[in-house]
Amino acid sequence: QNSAVAKGESLEDFVRVMEGYCDVLVLRHPEKGAVQKAASSMRKPIINAGDGVGEHPTQALLDIFTIREEIGTVNGLTITLCGDLKHGRTVHSLVYLLSLYDVKLNLVSPKGLEMPPSMVADARARNISVTEHSTLDACIP
Repeated sequence: QNSAVAKGESLEDFVRVMEGYCDVLVLRHPEKGAVQKAASSMRKPIINAGDGVGEHPTQALLDIFTIREEIGTVNGLTITLCGDLKHGRTVHSLVYLLSLYDVKLNLVSPKGLEMPPSMVADARARNISVTEHSTLDACIP
C-alpha cells in the first residue's frame, strides 16, 4: 500500500527515479516479466530477485554456489528436482543455469505440475540429459 506502484506510479517511472539514487537496482516483483520491462526503462544494471512465476536467478546462483562449496564441482553430477516444477520460479532459473554445466537432470513432479515443455526442450538443446518422472522412486538407485 505504500509502494510507488500502489500509489499509481508506473514501474517504468519508479525505476527511472531509482536510477538517480543507486548504482545497481535489485528488484523483486510479483508480475512475470516485470524485471525485464524495468530493465528496458533504465540504463543501470538490474538484478532480478524474482518475478512472479517467471524467474528467480539470484536463488539459482546461490544454489550453484552451495553445490560448489559442498561438493567442489557441479559438472558430472546427477541432480534431481522434485515438487511443483510448473510454477516454481526457483527451479526454472536453476534448470536454466544447470544447463550451462555437464549434468544429468531428473525432474520429478505430480501429473499436471511438470516442468514446462519449453524449458525441458531448452535444456535438451544444450545437450543436457533430462529425464522426467512422476515418482521419486524412479530416481533412487
